Amino acid sequence: MRVVLGGTFDILHDGHEALLRAAFEGRPAFVLIGLTTDRFARESRTRVNPYRVRERNLKRFLSGRRWRPARIEPIDDPFGPADDLPDLDVLVVSAERHAVALALNEARVGKGLRPLEIRDVPMVLAQDGLPIASRRIRAGVIDKHGLRTKPLAVRVGTDNPVKVRAVRRALESLSWRAAVSRIHVPTDVPEQPFGAEAIRGAVARARNALGPADFGVGIEAGLLWEPKVGDYFDVQYCAIVDRAGRVTVGHGPGFAYPPSVVRRVKKGNTVGEAMAALTGIRRIGSKQGAIGYLTDRRLDRDALTESAVLMAMVPRIRRDLYES
Repeated sequence: MRVVLGGTFDILHDGHEALLRAAFEGRPAFVLIGLTTDRFARESRTRVNPYRVRERNLKRFLSGRRWRPARIEPIDDPFGPADDLPDLDVLVVSAERHAVALALNEARVGKGLRPLEIRDVPMVLAQDGLPIASRRIRAGVIDKHGLRTKPLAVRVGTDNPVKVRAVRRALESLSWRAAVSRIHVPTDVPEQPFGAEAIRGAVARARNALGPADFGVGIEAGLLWEPKVGDYFDVQYCAIVDRAGRVTVGHGPGFAYPPSVVRRVKKGNTVGEAMAALTGIRRIGSKQGAIGYLTDRRLDRDALTESAVLMAMVPRIRRDLYES
């Protein structure tokens, strides 16, 4: 099997490693790597390392992983030699370049050559949900592994300081540097959500909060009916959306309210109003929360909300396991 791929390979990073690893998968007989010339590279970027530097770094990279045999050739157009050479079998491309791969195969067929098997490689995402790219590394936004070197801008769609504190604490516990702020956002769910309304409300809040930030966060609590238990459970959902449009959702622990609270809610009160009537504590939701009162302060609303945020962060913490 003879494999071909191409790229600028400017500042080598985890995305490049994934692409090259896919090329050398299965121990091919030969791998041809097209390396863009300086002229061609500058058609799509303002700054790029000189060809000789990129070639030297790429050779060291391959040697360090004992990936061989390979040949590096300069390319001055999107196809390079891949649309002319008859003895190639597989074309490896990043997923965003699939259209180019299809066009290349059309060119090969037009020249009487057989099309290549296309092996798409998913983009490797950085900590902020956007692809790792040499441009972003050079700009000082991320490092070569996709970790943010510039603090994340996070906006929480809420007027409740408890939710903002929970998001800040969750990110701090992960050692993610972030500037967390709150913003008032519209929501089309009832003041007291039931069932799927809570998820829908959390997602809507997150999307409305995003704006120019890296993450938008929405948190919504709702009452979910559990037929096997015959009771409503209070469950808090968190949704996080990034600038790529990806949404991750999680929820915290669920617990049952006293029957008197459920009766009031069924008559049209919110949980906050019903709990205030029960406890005599005004605006309890912005303080210890119902859970703080019901657990005798063994768990407060900050911790309950923080757990929901952490659950929504799971696919972002283990990005390599959830990317597709």
